[in-house]
Amino acid sequence: MEPWFAGARPIDSLEPEIAFRLWDEFHPAPHHQPEPLALPEFPRASRLQARTTEVIGHQAELAAYYGRVTALARQHAMKLHQVRQYFRMDLRLDNDEADIHLSFPWYDTFSAMDHFLAAVAGNDQGMVYDDQDQGWAVEAWAFDGTLYIRQSNPDSDDEPGQAVALPRAGLQARIAPLRERTAKLMAYLAKELGPDVWLGGEVQSAGPFDQR
Repeated sequence: MEPWFAGARPIDSLEPEIAFRLWDEFHPAPHHQPEPLALPEFPRASRLQARTTEVIGHQAELAAYYGRVTALARQHAMKLHQVRQYFRMDLRLDNDEADIHLSFPWYDTFSAMDHFLAAVAGNDQGMVYDDQDQGWAVEAWAFDGTLYIRQSNPDSDDEPGQAVALPRAGLQARIAPLRERTAKLMAYLAKELGPDVWLGGEVQSAGPFDQR
């Protein structure tokens, strides 16, 4: 048992969600004026984010938005690595009632996020996940049906971070449909647009970024 477990805030649950980041401008290159980028019109809580639950039933609209991104990239002879920011995603674990909001700022593809989700969804005991990057760290431990998650800043002694304790089964029950839903959306977008940039795959030569 880790010392910080004693101070972890007990909560009933966390709601995991993945969102697609949206842009209303396309920036072709330095010293060039940005160009307007039409956003999808389906309802969503945040103008510049589309949660997976909001996208269901509107996959074609989201694919059309990314189609506009790829068309602008081709128009300006840009390669995929130059426009990856337009395909980034966000993972969050929230409990609005308890004002708990855990974020993963260094994970911007589903493949990166799924390492954490799969670890929590599994049955291992003890430390099930541990990762850190600049100014951010997350660790997850499981003991006797309880999940302990802490997010902190390893570069600062002045930021206490957030630590929570919750029933593991409840979060697992929410993670399973999220992973399934997101995987289906990724497959749809890959089919419609070619290179599966959301899964971190390599660009196929016949994809929309092909410059031949």
